[in-house]
Amino acid sequence: MTHAPSLSEDRPDNTPEPDNTPQTEPDSGNDRVRPSRNQLYKALWRWHFYAGLLVTPLLVLLAVTGGIYLFKPAYENWVYKDLRTVHATEHAKPVPLAEQVDAVRKAKPDATIQSVTPPSDREHSTMVTLAADGGGPWAPTVSVYVNPYDGKVLGSVDNGKTFMQNVRELHGNLLSGDVGDRLMELTASWAAILTFTGLYLWWRARPRRGRTGRRGLRRWHATVGAAVSVFLLLLIATGLPWTGIWGQQLQKVITATKQGTPSAEDYKVSSKVPTTADHLTSNPDTSVPWAAEKVQLPNSKSGDGHEGHAGHMGGYGGSGAAPDGLSIERAVAIAHHERVPGTFTVTLPQGPKGAYTISGKSEADPAQQRTLFLDQYSGKVLASYGWPQYGLLSKLVEEGIALHQGERFGWPNLLVALGTCLAVIGMAISGVVMWWRRRPTGKGLGAPRRAQDARVTRGVALIMLILGVAMPLAGISMLVILTLDWLLIRRIAPLRRFFG
Repeated sequence: MTHAPSLSEDRPDNTPEPDNTPQTEPDSGNDRVRPSRNQLYKALWRWHFYAGLLVTPLLVLLAVTGGIYLFKPAYENWVYKDLRTVHATEHAKPVPLAEQVDAVRKAKPDATIQSVTPPSDREHSTMVTLAADGGGPWAPTVSVYVNPYDGKVLGSVDNGKTFMQNVRELHGNLLSGDVGDRLMELTASWAAILTFTGLYLWWRARPRRGRTGRRGLRRWHATVGAAVSVFLLLLIATGLPWTGIWGQQLQKVITATKQGTPSAEDYKVSSKVPTTADHLTSNPDTSVPWAAEKVQLPNSKSGDGHEGHAGHMGGYGGSGAAPDGLSIERAVAIAHHERVPGTFTVTLPQGPKGAYTISGKSEADPAQQRTLFLDQYSGKVLASYGWPQYGLLSKLVEEGIALHQGERFGWPNLLVALGTCLAVIGMAISGVVMWWRRRPTGKGLGAPRRAQDARVTRGVALIMLILGVAMPLAGISMLVILTLDWLLIRRIAPLRRFFG
């Protein structure tokens, strides 16, 4: 009913059902039901039907890939256990991080060091991330794992070719870059419309009888849809910030309202076109939090001939810092002193004016997130950005991301998200089955009949367009659909018979 396509929302139990005719009217119960309400039911059912028809395949793909991706941390910790975990004696001491990075550089002499993620405890390895050209659009990097106690390279993983990365790309962009991203955003937007229209259909018809057959399936479809509708809308709302159009517009709103980044007076950015933190890496495991993506990167104050040591990222020797600048060990020590939480990533300076970027993400508690920028020569904290600096919208998005990924409240959160994904799949299948059982033979698509009241039709179209303003891609597609309906479908008899 909601979010999943109800291609065949049936009429309530008390309404007669003519053979091979789409059922459109709710159970009146008595003669006092106003005709306009039945007309509204017809109009919304028709939108619900075609919304489901439009997005069913991609909606099922979103649910399947989203359900799988919930288990990314557990899956990858299991698959890469030999690379991510180490066994050290009680008195073993780690070798300096600079030596660990040097070991990676010797193993991958042509690679560019991008970042270092120190182990969070004695049982985990150090992860050194390399920039790689062939890794894929979302994570073009290679992760090299080093035993921190003997400095030996344990192995590497091309992040662009992992199973979970392919799942992520399918979920986010259909392995098709911007085009796929727009299609998935369109699917999510229409899924919200399915949810709203489906809730109305359930509320008006509320099936209470019929536990088997078509009526039983309709009852299951409607009841499950109503039960999970809040969670469906939450998943949609928390997924949209990652999309290309809606997400970019949200970032613009946050920037325009000055609630997304520190004041420009907090630190100086000398470049005419400032680089933002989201350009440091596209690897989701080593990137800054979403709320910090548009923070402008500050510049280190080079002096005493430091610019003579300029090089590409990671080009200042094995540690990634200028030869007489801040060591990576010192950068990590500052991160601990500043109480950056949990497992954090140190992104190395980019050139002589670049700064260390230290990103501490905590999906379980976004309030613990922290992003630091350190002068690569003096170690001065150029900017510190965390929960106190986030605006209201940024805080809501970060909380939403944690919920969306099933991490905010541990296993209960994951199970609710997984259950919602399974419900979407079940409702999609049940909607198709119901439509298949009641479709008219040789008489077109079997869509619900149009509402005859022009005022109701125009009113519903206006409501849909208002929703389209909130979700631009859905709005554009609505205009296209309404234009085609007015110019072609209503005027050409075969099309009118087919589409109803």
